[in-house]
Amino acid sequence: MSWIIYLMGAAGFDSVRDFPEGWSPPPLGPREVVIRKLREALPTIVFPTPAEGFFHGDGFSITFELGPWEPTPRVKLFVHGEGEEVLALIGQVAEVLDARALDTGLGDFMRFHKDPDTGRHVWRDAPKPGQWMAPA
Repeated sequence: MSWIIYLMGAAGFDSVRDFPEGWSPPPLGPREVVIRKLREALPTIVFPTPAEGFFHGDGFSITFELGPWEPTPRVKLFVHGEGEEVLALIGQVAEVLDARALDTGLGDFMRFHKDPDTGRHVWRDAPKPGQWMAPA
């Protein structure tokens, strides 16, 4: 099971629907600062390259893709597997980066403090491997 989340600077917006036409999020900061903050929040995160890091939790893993840009405009998270702690961890990382977490399954921001279950159903209710059914 996989899940994609974007961490981006979007302070002042309650929803992606509030973005003005042509708006772009501000960068999260210089790459070295973003990586330092991620390492402070997740001491066991590994960055084999400056563009990509990996974190392994209990029953899940997250790939952190920073891309080639300087400064870092956003961080793309590929979440694989299952685990209760992953949602709290995503919220913690978003807070450390002063970023909002865009849940691509919902098409909007995760609201960790207003609605801690936001996004949880998308991840939990997704078909597990072997549950996919071919169209008739």
